[in-house]
Order: sequence, then structure tokens, then C-alpha cells
Amino acid sequence: MNTCICDQCGTEIKINVQEEVIDHERNGKDIVEQFFICPECGKRYTIFICDSYMEKRIAGRKRLKKNPMRFDPRNDAILVNEMKKRFKKLKKKYNRE
Repeated sequence: MNTCICDQCGTEIKINVQEEVIDHERNGKDIVEQFFICPECGKRYTIFICDSYMEKRIAGRKRLKKNPMRFDPRNDAILVNEMKKRFKKLKKKYNRE
């Protein structure tokens, strides 16, 4: 199991990833946050927030990687960059900064 040090209290944390539905899209699909919490001080660390946009980018990356002979790292980098921007936007929207 992976560990890290809490930024807030300095406790070593065994990372236990949890998921929680934090909202719903207009189409009814869940928006899910993956996170872990420091057991000492309760600080919440958001790892990922997944909505339909992110799901499509994840699926796109999987399709790219399925065929290693035609894999183009530039296309993968574009998808990763889009996901990073979206994650930042979602973190701000849901006050997870």
C-alpha cells in the first residue's frame, strides 16, 4: 500500500482511495470524486474527479494504447493535457483545492 505525508499535520498516511458521488450531470450521470483522507487531521486529498468529459478522454487514451504500432505520443499528450485542464476546472468548481 502506498503512503504519503500529510501537508497539514505531517502524519504518514496509508493511502486508502475512496469514491464519492459529488454531483450529477444534466443527463443524470454521476460525477465521482476519488480521494483519501488523513486519519489524524481529516484533510481531504482529491486524486481525481470523473465526469462524462473525463470518461471520453480516458476511453480515447485506451484506444490509442490498444495498438502500439500506431500509437502517437503526441495525441496521448494532447488528451493528458485536456484532462489536466478539466481536472483543475472541476476541482475549482467543487472547492477541492
